[in-house]
Amino acid sequence: MYVRAACDARGKHAFKGIMGHACARRLVRVLVAAALLAACDGASTGPTEGPLATGRWTGDGACLSVTDSDCNLAVGCGHGQFPRPVLRADGTFDVDGTYRIEVGPISIQPAPPAHFSGSIIGARLILNVVPAAGSPGPASYSMTRTNAGTCPVPCL
Repeated sequence: MYVRAACDARGKHAFKGIMGHACARRLVRVLVAAALLAACDGASTGPTEGPLATGRWTGDGACLSVTDSDCNLAVGCGHGQFPRPVLRADGTFDVDGTYRIEVGPISIQPAPPAHFSGSIIGARLILNVVPAAGSPGPASYSMTRTNAGTCPVPCL
């Protein structure tokens, strides 16, 4: 309506001849701008809150299998378990779980506690593992989501 009023103000035959082309161009610009604004409405350029995406994440020699309820991390002879984390609006998370390195016979003792934190940056997951005192030191892994499935634990 605004575009038509602006075009009609130029003359009675605004939609004919050269003026019609100018009005048509103006109308196209307004429609394109409106479409771009509508497409951006509610769109986010960064991470959103919600659970970590399910599937298998791999990289840096690590493999993380994420299901609807929990996560299993395999790194060489180490393996960890923790509940499926919920991402904050900034793409980060913190969750407690367990982590152990096993070589030889499998222990029947409960796995020692560990703290897992991470962040999503683009398509990459940065996972930090901080085992309890007396366990191996902290480690960080950079992974990307690949396909569904579980991760092999090669040392078991």
